[in-house]
Amino acid sequence: MKKLWILLLICCSTAAMAQMQAAKKIIPDYTHETVIKAPSVKIWRVIRNLPQVKDYSNGMIKDVQIVTEGETRYRDITFTDNRKRRDVIEQVHESYKFFVFNIQSPLPNGITQATVTALVESQPDKEDSSVVRWSIILEGDKNSRKPLVDTLAAEIGNYEAGLKKMLE
Repeated sequence: MKKLWILLLICCSTAAMAQMQAAKKIIPDYTHETVIKAPSVKIWRVIRNLPQVKDYSNGMIKDVQIVTEGETRYRDITFTDNRKRRDVIEQVHESYKFFVFNIQSPLPNGITQATVTALVESQPDKEDSSVVRWSIILEGDKNSRKPLVDTLAAEIGNYEAGLKKMLE
């Protein structure tokens, strides 16, 4: 009986360790914080209104269409330089003011996934300003990441400028 208990304990410990090892720390390829002089609720109302990205893109986006196919929502963007991109809207989390999208197409060669997040947070000591935390997480070839990070960082810079113009 004692051997059975020891064997059971070893099996449970091994299963628990296997589960713990499955979780890995995700380190973003890019992070940026933007302080905007507006309450977080006001900023979130703009960001969560998905078609409104055109309005706060600082002139970078010419057209945006939100398309629902089955249970998946897409954001089809046409930039002012006539490039087109399709994003999959992964999350628009109301209570946490958290927005996540994955670029579906086009993805550069060597990149298997590109995720962009925006989190809107209040500042505890300042009721009149909030922080928007942007991050970019890429999967794929390390040498292919930098050009996409640069492009997406410039895009985030336009969103930052546009949100400040619109809300401050």
